[in-house]
Amino acid sequence: MIRNIIFLTTGILLLALMSCQSIHKAQKQMDKYNYAGAITTLKKVADKEKTHNAAISMLAECYRLQHDNLNAKAAYAQAVSMPDAKPESFYYYALALQSTGDYAKAKEMFQKYAGMNPSDPRGKLYASHCDSVLGPWKGLTPKYELKLANGINTTQSDFGPAFYEGDLVFASDFTTSTSEGKAYGWTGRGYLNIMKSRPEVASDFWGNMSSPASEFGGKFNQPYHDGPAAFSTDGNTIYFTRSFFGKAKREGIYKTNLLKIYYSTKKDGEWGEILPFFLNSKEYSVGHPTLSADGQILYFVSDMPGGQGKTDIWMCKREGDAWGPAANLGKTVNTSEREMFPTMRNDGELYFSSEGHPGYGSLDIFKTKNESETWTTPQNLHSPANKSYDDFAIAFAPGEKNGFLSSNRPEGMGSDDIYAFRIAEPAPVLPAYITGLVKDKSTMQPIAGATVFLFDPSTGNVKVLKTDSDGMYKALVDKPADYIVKAMMPNYIADCIPISIPEIKPGTTNPAPRDLLLDKLIITKTFQIENIYYNFDKSDIREDAKAELDKLVRILNENPVNVELGSHTDSRGPAIYNEKLSQNRAEAAVKYIISSGIDKSRITAKGYGEQQLTNQHSFTCQRF
Repeated sequence: MIRNIIFLTTGILLLALMSCQSIHKAQKQMDKYNYAGAITTLKKVADKEKTHNAAISMLAECYRLQHDNLNAKAAYAQAVSMPDAKPESFYYYALALQSTGDYAKAKEMFQKYAGMNPSDPRGKLYASHCDSVLGPWKGLTPKYELKLANGINTTQSDFGPAFYEGDLVFASDFTTSTSEGKAYGWTGRGYLNIMKSRPEVASDFWGNMSSPASEFGGKFNQPYHDGPAAFSTDGNTIYFTRSFFGKAKREGIYKTNLLKIYYSTKKDGEWGEILPFFLNSKEYSVGHPTLSADGQILYFVSDMPGGQGKTDIWMCKREGDAWGPAANLGKTVNTSEREMFPTMRNDGELYFSSEGHPGYGSLDIFKTKNESETWTTPQNLHSPANKSYDDFAIAFAPGEKNGFLSSNRPEGMGSDDIYAFRIAEPAPVLPAYITGLVKDKSTMQPIAGATVFLFDPSTGNVKVLKTDSDGMYKALVDKPADYIVKAMMPNYIADCIPISIPEIKPGTTNPAPRDLLLDKLIITKTFQIENIYYNFDKSDIREDAKAELDKLVRILNENPVNVELGSHTDSRGPAIYNEKLSQNRAEAAVKYIISSGIDKSRITAKGYGEQQLTNQHSFTCQRF
C-alpha cells in the first residue's frame, strides 16, 4: 500500500510538472506571436486540467488576438467564473460578447468591469455603445445592400479590396504557389498574397467574379505577407503592405513581422523596381496605404510614437518628388484603440475602421471628411455594412455607387471574406391625397374652376388648387395633420371643412367628409345665419354668437356686396316690444361686424320682430 501511494503521488507530481511545462511552452509561443501553436498546447492542458486557471486565461487571450470571437467568448466565460478572475478578463469577455451580438450581456459585463476598474473610462463608454445598438440604431433605414461576393472568397482569409484596370485586387492567405507549405504562426494559416479577379461581365462588380482568382504579379508576392494594395488614380503607381519572416527584438520584447509599405511605378506598361517607403522602421509598423484622388496625400496606419492609441491613421503630403513628414490625423479620427484600413474616396471622404468610436463591436467602418483643415466627426455606416464582427477595408468601384468591404462575420466562407455592396436606392414613396367635390348649394351641380385652399394650421402652409371639369379637387399630403379645406368662387359664398389625417398611408386617397357647397350670391336673396342666440330679453352679443357673425365678416371681406342684416323673434310678448328687441339685436350684430373692420356703409340693421317668425338673424344681398 505504501508503495502504491508513493507511485500515485509521483504520478500526480509528474502530471503537474508536465502541465507547468506546457504552460511555460505556450507562454513562449505567445511571446513570439505564435498563437496557433500556443492554442494547440493549451487545449491539451485545459482538457486535462479543467480548473487550470492559467491555461484557460491564456487560451482566451490567444483566441482574442486571433479575432476568433466565438471561441474567445467561450474561453472568457470560463475565465471570469474563476475565483481569482482579473478585471481584464471581464473587459475582454464583454468585448467578445459585444463582438458576437450579445449586447445585453456585454453591457452587464462592461458595467461590472467599470465597477472593478473605475479609473478606466472604457467600461462605461462601451456600455453606452451597447445601448445605441439596442436602442436608436434599431430603426435606422439601411443605406447599403450587402451580399457575399461570388467567385473570390475561399475557406481562408480574403480581404482588402482595391480596383485596378477593370480587376478587383485583394489580399488572401489561401495557399498559393509562393506560400505553399508555410504557415503563419499567428493564424495557423498561410501567408498573404496579392490576388486579382475580374467580373464575369465587364465592370459589373455587383455580379459574379471570375473564379478562381489569380496572383496579381510574381514580383509583388514574396514568401511572406504581401497586401493589401492601393493604386493611384491613373493606375501607374502601386503602394502595398509587406512583412518579412523573422522577429525584431528590442529590450526583450518581440516585435514580430513589422508591417512596411512598398511601392512601384509603371513605365511603358511594366512595373519598375519595388522600393521601400521612407517611414519604414525596425521599431514600429506602417501599413494599409491609400492615396488621395490627386495622388498628393498618402494615408496609412502606424503604431509609431506620437499617436493617440494602439494604431492610428497618419498622412504624408507630397513635397516635390518626395513625401513630407508624417502627420497624425488627430483625436477626432483616432482613439485610444485601433484605427485601421483607411480608404480615400474620390469625393474626399475618408473611410476607415475603428474599435474606439461608437459601434456594433470589434472593427466598424466609419467615414469622415476634412473641411477647413478639420476632420468631421466620424459617422458609423451602420447595418448592414457594420455588424458585431470585424468590418473593415471598404473600397468603392468606379462610379462610386457600389464596391466591396471585408468582414469576418460567421455567415462567410472563411476567416475574413469579401462582401459586395451597393448603395440602397430609397423605396419609392407612394403619395397620399385628399380629394373632394365643390358644388353649387342650390342646384348641387359641380363647380369647375373653383379655387380650393388646403391649409395646415400646424405649419401655416397653404396649397392652392383648382377644381376640374367635374368639380373635383385633389391635394397631395405628406404629413399627418388636422387640415382645413376651403373653396371659393366669384359671386359665391365660400365654404370650408376640417379634414383630420392622423397618419399617412402611402398610396391612399382620403375623401373629404362632405362636399364643399357654395351658395350663390343673388341680389335680394336672403340667407339665414344659424346658431345666433341671445339671453332672454337681451340684445348683447354672446361669445357663442361671435363665431357665426365672423362668418358674415368673411363673406363681406371676400365678396363685393352690401347687406341688410335682419333680426327676427318668435311670437312671445307684444308685437311692438318684439320689433324693438329685434332692432336692438340687429344693431348690436351690425356694431360687432363694423368693429371687425367692415365699412358701416356696407351693412344696415333691420328688426322684423314677429313679421317673419323665427329666432335667428338673416342677411339679404343688395347692390354694391
